[in-house]
Amino acid sequence: MSSDKLTIILLRHGETVYNIEKRLQSPKDHLNEQGISQIKELKEELSKFNFDHVISSDEKRASESAEIICSWANKDFKQTPLIREKSSGDFSDKLVKDVDWSTVQGPFLEKKIPGGENVQEVMVRALEFFRDLNKFKQGETILVVSHGAFLRVLLGLIFHNNIQDYLLNYEFPNATYSIISRSSDGMWNSEKSNLVKKNG
Repeated sequence: MSSDKLTIILLRHGETVYNIEKRLQSPKDHLNEQGISQIKELKEELSKFNFDHVISSDEKRASESAEIICSWANKDFKQTPLIREKSSGDFSDKLVKDVDWSTVQGPFLEKKIPGGENVQEVMVRALEFFRDLNKFKQGETILVVSHGAFLRVLLGLIFHNNIQDYLLNYEFPNATYSIISRSSDGMWNSEKSNLVKKNG
């Protein structure tokens, strides 16, 4: 990476128990054996980056992923609630097939699971985190370990893309990452995208 760029690696945590069981996420969820292996397998790929800072969501599945990476990168990591996954509120821990989605009404960005968050509220957190990212210096490399929906919202905001389209039509697979960078003129660029179109 060019030393005059601020480089951000946006990584989704490894596979979890709830991912396989098809449950709505909650802070209780954690990496399964496959998820642990997925993150360990990133060692060779991520070793080419010399991380100046590592930032993780404070939810367990993300912090577990960051801990594995930091164990071989010989780095500490900071946890923040700003980059948590969109809260599923009262539906947390439930199987997706058992949820009564008719109780969640309204425009896409505004509708909210009882006790949870809507997309607009996630956008507010993502904007605050983006402001934090902009405080880092040119030449630094930052690893961010977070969640699929949050990272799609963040990328949509940074690059002025349709967030509804990102959330409905694209996936951010487990243990994969995107790379974005800020050039010396303050412009943000996408260097590597891992977003995958759903259903093909």
